[in-house]
Amino acid sequence: MVAGQDSGRTPHAGINCRRNCRATALLTPEWSLAGNGLQIVALLFCWCGLGLAEEPASSETLTTVVMKASGTPDLPVEISGRILIEAQDGGLLLEERNGRIRQLTPAVIESKTPSNVPFSAMSNDELGNDLLSQVQAGFEIHQTDHYVICSNSAEEYAEFVGKLLEKVFDQYFEFMGEQEIAVRQPAGKLPVIILQSEAEFKEFAAAQHPETSFEDTPGYYSLRDNQMLLMDLTRDRSLRSSTAIRKRLSDQPLQVATMVHEAVHQLAFNTGLQIRMADNPFWLSEGLALYFEPIAPRSANLWTRPGLVSGRHHPVFVQHSENGVTEIPLRDLLSVDKAFLSAETMATAYAESWGLTSYLFRQQKDGMKKYLTKISQRKPLQRVSPEERVAEFQEAFGKSPDEIERETVSFVRRLRPTR
Repeated sequence: MVAGQDSGRTPHAGINCRRNCRATALLTPEWSLAGNGLQIVALLFCWCGLGLAEEPASSETLTTVVMKASGTPDLPVEISGRILIEAQDGGLLLEERNGRIRQLTPAVIESKTPSNVPFSAMSNDELGNDLLSQVQAGFEIHQTDHYVICSNSAEEYAEFVGKLLEKVFDQYFEFMGEQEIAVRQPAGKLPVIILQSEAEFKEFAAAQHPETSFEDTPGYYSLRDNQMLLMDLTRDRSLRSSTAIRKRLSDQPLQVATMVHEAVHQLAFNTGLQIRMADNPFWLSEGLALYFEPIAPRSANLWTRPGLVSGRHHPVFVQHSENGVTEIPLRDLLSVDKAFLSAETMATAYAESWGLTSYLFRQQKDGMKKYLTKISQRKPLQRVSPEERVAEFQEAFGKSPDEIERETVSFVRRLRPTR
């Protein structure tokens, strides 16, 4: 599940945008792999009433912004961060030191004061304290080489999750190196919150994203807050051995896959592969995470490496490509994201995204490198038209979507799921 991925397309049913929102409104999906089905939830972030500059202004120094506090005019809120975009009318896209991105309209900005202080991510201790300030009493900080984990589950569970995330981290960079795709180390350790009970998870998630339902959702990555939120899949603080925890998790393969999936989303948006608040095609964001997620039940961490054939998505792909073409034409998957927002086409869209990404990584390495380089150069809040999406794909791979579709179907149908 991703909160904050931009499509700039038609809002999902049930999500209403104020009438004065301009065409730069962002439709941001969240997804999860949980229970017996896929769920996709839409969050709508509106760049309402702002005239964007043709060339977004950005700064690498801290700016302090005093915001007008709603309902308490005598108590303004002060935040600081680097300006990612300054609109023509004074609106801001601001990134705080903890990684949170705020969209501020002119109406909520009382003043802004630039400084010469360089912007930097929070230190490990600062990030830990920031996470603790967001949760109730009873949470502790567990740090790994690349993550700051705030958890109220058993210490052994946090350690197990930390080892899994570190395995994904290492394999992500190894894989991108093999593909000759340029990625950079995150600016700081990545924040993770683990909540021990389902009720606590839902309460926290609803407060963070009140527009969204989190039924049957064991985890998600918040693009706005740059946090990965996970539910303790054991729901049992009495489990004190890695063996017992591993046994409990091995009975929940889809939920474990969700942790890997969300970890890859967080990595992609913190290593320069994708840009937060940019117009990132759903098929690519989800296809990348799906390519990594299949677990290895017999391994110590229940996961080993990316690229295993998905026992979940391969059968769906095969079922919906019996005539040698995909049920959702590749040109449509590339150009618009609506297939991911419909219950009727969602599972097929995910299966096709997994299949397409698998084919491109394995058979079109040079094209994938060119395409991902293009994606990494996108700017926040700048829409890419459906025609531009198709054109940049075709330019990267040197083939039409129809050609790639036929080759993808032939390749994927020959694969066999990992057992």
